Amino acid sequence: MTRHVLILGAGGLGREVFWWAKEAGMEPLGFIDDNPGALGSRTGYAPILGGVETAPLDCPVLCAIGQNTVRRVCVERLRARGAHFASLIHPQAKVLHSEIGHGSILAPFAYVGADAHVGAFLFMQTGAVLGHDVRAGDFLRLDTTAFVGGYATLGHHVTLHTGAQIMPGKHVGDGCTIGAGAVLLNNLHASATVFGIPAQKL
Repeated sequence: MTRHVLILGAGGLGREVFWWAKEAGMEPLGFIDDNPGALGSRTGYAPILGGVETAPLDCPVLCAIGQNTVRRVCVERLRARGAHFASLIHPQAKVLHSEIGHGSILAPFAYVGADAHVGAFLFMQTGAVLGHDVRAGDFLRLDTTAFVGGYATLGHHVTLHTGAQIMPGKHVGDGCTIGAGAVLLNNLHASATVFGIPAQKL
């Protein structure tokens, strides 16, 4: 039987998650979004059922909000209302003997190497790679083709934008942002934002 889900966020990411969920054998019944007009005039989607404080929560939720801080706040607000969160690993994603926390979403062609251990609400876009033996906290976001080398350790709320790379064995603290195309060659303390090759702090 198809598993019914709701999707938190009806923006561009939420609409992608809608189709990924269908391809994974789920049936999205609707979106949760504080903007009732978020879908605009688009057709072919389930309706927006209400906002974070008003939508019915009678089936598990897929979290489709990209920005880590907003995602965490919305998750906390829905949990306070009794929401349960589902995970979505697309059939074309690959996870090799690794542990991934609940509420995570892996897009087509995302790759998690052997014996990685990642916390809850991981989000990986198409072509993103987590190497073998990586250790990472909750609310990790990897945009398209982002790469984390083997044995790297990442804290909570870390974001890698498109094409960003973290070399093997490096440590990245909580709340760091790695800019698009940046290549991180050194360890990084908490709450830093870096860009460039090699990556430098702003």
